[in-house]
This record gives sequence, structure tokens and C-alpha cells, in this order.
Amino acid sequence: MHVLLGENGAGKSTLMKILSGAYGRDAGEIVLDGQPVIISSPRDAQVLGIATMYQELSLVPQLTVAENILLGHEPSRAGVIHRAKLRESARRALQDVGLDVDPDRRVDRLGIAEQQMVEVAKALFRRARVLVMDEPTSALTAREIQRLFDVIRRVTASGVAVVYISHRMRELAEIGTRVTVLRDGRAVGTFPLSDISFDALIRLMANREVRDHFPRRRRAPGNELLRLEHLSAVSGVHDVSLTVRQGEIVGLAGLLGAGRTELARVVFGADPSSGGRVLMHGREITPKTPRDAIAAGIGLLPEDRKRQGLVLALSVCENIGLPSLARWSRLGIVSDRREWAAAERWVTDLRIKTPSVA
Repeated sequence: MHVLLGENGAGKSTLMKILSGAYGRDAGEIVLDGQPVIISSPRDAQVLGIATMYQELSLVPQLTVAENILLGHEPSRAGVIHRAKLRESARRALQDVGLDVDPDRRVDRLGIAEQQMVEVAKALFRRARVLVMDEPTSALTAREIQRLFDVIRRVTASGVAVVYISHRMRELAEIGTRVTVLRDGRAVGTFPLSDISFDALIRLMANREVRDHFPRRRRAPGNELLRLEHLSAVSGVHDVSLTVRQGEIVGLAGLLGAGRTELARVVFGADPSSGGRVLMHGREITPKTPRDAIAAGIGLLPEDRKRQGLVLALSVCENIGLPSLARWSRLGIVSDRREWAAAERWVTDLRIKTPSVA
């Protein structure tokens, strides 16, 4: 398995889209089985046996799990889809990745981690010779990651070549064979993973010496800021109590379906609570809507950034400013200058790779 490593914006996903036929190449060549090939479309890539798992999931939300896995390869007779064979083929593909879900369940009813595993099942069903995986563990728990790694080991043992795109250093030694480092759209080196240290890889990625892999703890946590008391919701939250102090990071651990995402949505007011309280600075603020939560100083980075966190038809600037319009508005009119300045500042501070905030 060949790992493609690089910081955000290094060009990893762009290279993958060239291999998948989503983007055209401007120079160079692609060689498969020793022969140059031309990939002008995703169909060309499929015919050549190249399957791609995008970081942005490419499932059809309104279709079932089975319909997604066999999309374009449905068993049929006289033009009519054979539903029993469709479900059985999908069930076998799901078993290969260790995912226990109903093949007739709609994809938009699954969590992100489950959708990620459906993507893996879809790629393996098509018996690809080259499998390109873009950040496949980004939404998976440690247990689900190990399950995915077991699947990858079986796939590579059967002769399939895997290109694994990641920036998670700890995954490399466990699953990879060789590594290529990208920086600013250029390959800066290819090495056997056994011959190069993590420190050297980090230097190649960042083009500088990185002394601390994790920030130091600067001070002890302060006073209590957030308190949940016996919080419950019909969405799957049952009698949860916890506290978070100023300057403190509290992790929520649990298996798939344990209620982590559901709890976050209740705290943010995206889903209604059926019992319990949310307190900020000792004052009850149990939000009934996201507007209530934002007014109280609570923000949410949702599990599905694309569908729940962003308005894709709006610009970077408008998305950044959306929850904070009142901050730079006067008499109901938004100051474009102040909104633009704030967006530019956040793009710089967070090193967001974008040609423009407009």
C-alpha cells in the first residue's frame, strides 16, 4: 500500500481526482501495468479498474444501501432490476467490510461512519485493481479504523494496489508500505516507510522544523463554564450529565450509535431535549433552537460538514459570517467591509486554502 502524505492543501485530493477522471491532467502520464493510459472521465477509470473513495462521500442519499453499492451494476432481467439478487450481493459486500446494516435502508438515514464503510463496500464490490482512498478514517472510531485496516490487508493480499491518502502519522506504520510526500502540489520524495522517521516526514510536509507535535498545556482549567444535568432526548440521549470548565477539552467516547452526535445536537438546540437542563455559567439556557445556542455562546462543528455545516451556494466569506451577522450589522444592514475583514482574518489564522473569500 502506497501512502500519499501532505498537509491540508498540498494537492493530495487533486491528484486523486486526476486518477479518478474527475479532473484532466495538464502534463505527465499515468502508467498502468507498464502501459501509458488516458483517463478522460470517471468511466475511463472504472473500465481500467481504478476505484476511488472520495473524502466527500459520493453516495446518493435518497437511494438504499444496496442501490448505492450496485449502482450501475444492478442485476436485471428483461430490463427489470432483480431486487432479491441486488440485496444479496449488497449483503455480501457489507459482510466483507464488517458492516451490519439493512441493505434496504436509505443512505441518508446512516451516520457518517456507516456511510464511509458503505463507500468501501461499493469500491470492493467492483473488484478494482487500484483502490484510491482519500482520508477514509476521518469519521471513524478507533474500532472502526481497525476494521477498515483488516479489510485493506485482505484487499492488498489479493493483489489490489491501494493508494492511501492521509495526514494522520500514526496510521502510516500500521498499514503502509511506501510513502510519497506532497507539498504545495509537488512530490518532494518517495521512501519505504521502514527507512524514514516521522520527524523527517513532518519536516518534508511542513518545509520547516516542527518541534512540538502537540501543543503544551498552558494552564490549569478555570471555572465551570458548561454543565449538562440529566439531559435526555428521543433522538437517543439518556440521562447525560457532565461539566466543562474554561480552557478544558472534554472528549465524548463511544461506539457507533452510542449517542455522541445526538448529544451535541441537543446541546446546540438542533434537536429537542425531552428532559434535563443545559447551564452556562450556572444559568439555565437549555436551547430550543440553534439561534438560542449561538446567543448563549455555543457553537457546533457538525459531523457532516458538507450537508449540515456549510451553505455550498454561498461564498467562503458569507459562510464564515453566517452565525455572526449581528456582530457587524447596524439597523439590520450588514457591513460588507467588516464581514470581509473578519473572513480574511480567519482564512489567514486557520490557513484555509482558497483562492478568494468571495
